[in-house]
Amino acid sequence: MAMLNSVSGAGGRRMKLLMLAGVAAGMMAAGAPAQAQDDPISIYFVGCAAPTGFHGYLARGSAEAGENLGVNVTYVYPDQLTIPNQVQKIEEAIAAQADGIAICVFTEDAAYTDVVARAKEAGIAIGSAAAPPPGSQVRDPNDIFLFRTGSDEGAAGKLTAQRLIAMGVKGRVVVANQQPGDATCQLRATSQIEELKAAGIEAEFLELTMDPGQQAESLFNYLRLHPDTAAATSTCDVIDGFLAAKEQSGRDDLILTGYDIVAQSLAAIRDGRQAFTIDQQQFWRGYMPVVLLTHNIKYGLQQGNYFLTGPTIVDKDSVEKVAAMVEQGYR
Repeated sequence: MAMLNSVSGAGGRRMKLLMLAGVAAGMMAAGAPAQAQDDPISIYFVGCAAPTGFHGYLARGSAEAGENLGVNVTYVYPDQLTIPNQVQKIEEAIAAQADGIAICVFTEDAAYTDVVARAKEAGIAIGSAAAPPPGSQVRDPNDIFLFRTGSDEGAAGKLTAQRLIAMGVKGRVVVANQQPGDATCQLRATSQIEELKAAGIEAEFLELTMDPGQQAESLFNYLRLHPDTAAATSTCDVIDGFLAAKEQSGRDDLILTGYDIVAQSLAAIRDGRQAFTIDQQQFWRGYMPVVLLTHNIKYGLQQGNYFLTGPTIVDKDSVEKVAAMVEQGYR
């Protein structure tokens, strides 16, 4: 109204009429039958795991977004993360006639093509709560997903390598993946190794398991076999096994890096046992898919670019601020 009052003269009167007509049209449109006003929106978040630990942040983010937007959010997940098990959960969301589905994508798109097509045929908006293709910013118009929200994992691997280079690392760097079948973690590893090798630094891949004890034993043996190892990166699990191997080998000079924020990493960064960790801000990976689905369902809006939640670095300079957010359940 302040804009209308500020316009004067004959031209101003014509402008007033045009602006008032626009306001009236907007009010009429707002009163038209639409899901935005009349029907409750139901969104299913198909997770990769139970809502605890890392995945608890995704679940909390999706729930908080639902509360803030006034939409119903249901978090479901497979008992064991396999492609058939997760697809079954997506099919359950379709059968429940969800308005929107967000998926914690953990493998190649080809695994989801058929079930995503079925969701679209049912008129369901569907997006990915996982990383976009490496180096992508603007959304591919042929993307099977409405959006992708996650960290650029290729950039994360390069960022780890660049930080190690900036730290003046000398000698061999070992990059481990505890879940070789996880495309995200493999991309982190290969990107880091490629960047290090491009800088003339020897880097090697090490396949591990998810058992911290076995990780510690494997890395301990690796360090004995390769005493020139200057740094080790854990790409797909908590840092516990690496911290144990560092202590058992007496390698106080070994630079450790990892991914994601857990209490062990924060403590290790504080006391210097770990140099830094790569944070993908997973709360956003839960929160933003609900926002993007809701706005698409209500208003037909579609983001033109992928929503990158990371990578960011947490080190000794930022650990205290991040730790405060961890205590509040947001990091």
